[in-house]
Formats: sequence, structure tokens, C-alpha cells
Amino acid sequence: MNREAIQDWLAGCDVFVMPSLRECGGTAILEAMAIGLPVIATNWAGPANYVSTDCGILVEPTSKASFINGLAEAMIRLAASPELRHNMGKVGIEQVKHRYLDWNSKVDRLLDIFRETIAS
Repeated sequence: MNREAIQDWLAGCDVFVMPSLRECGGTAILEAMAIGLPVIATNWAGPANYVSTDCGILVEPTSKASFINGLAEAMIRLAASPELRHNMGKVGIEQVKHRYLDWNSKVDRLLDIFRETIAS
């Protein structure tokens, strides 16, 4: 699928679920957030850096059973509340816009990383 087809497909969804235990990045998460989808993801690595409790639900990967139950509970919670999905989606759009698409924010974050690296 090309990017436009993927965006069209995502636009028809209510929630974006990324149950990966090995995702170190998160471009797909940012794309979903950018179009207003709340995100359910693993509280681990890349997804944990992008998803806040205001725009999605992070599930702890403590054991296989608890992880599966956590994903199911998160999906049920969001399925039951269109208002919560809408509010999380709005926050996600703003987070992507201000944290990842704004060049001033990117430069400030890089400067912070450089300062932290030099200090350590």
C-alpha cells in the first residue's frame, strides 16, 4: 500500500493498536496520532516515548497473560467511549504537531540531548 492508501485506511479506524514487544521506533504510531487516532501500545521503548496517558493507553508487558488482558481492557475501554477516543485523538494531533513537526521543538530537543551528553 502506498502512504495515501494507508492514511485513508487509518482514517476509517477508531483506534490504533500497536501490540509490538520489539518496536524501538514508532513512525506508525506518530502517523496514527497525526490523524487523530488514540493509540494503544506497549509501555516499552519507542511507543512509551510517544504515547502519553492524554493521547492513548500504554500496556505493561509484565507477563503474556497480563499483557493480553491489558490490551483487551484498553480496547474495551476505548470502544465504550467515543468521547474519550475523540479527546485522546485531539491531544495526539497537538502532540505530533508541536513535538515532532515543529522545527523549533526539534532543535531544542537536539540541544538538550547534546547538553546531556556533554555533561555526562
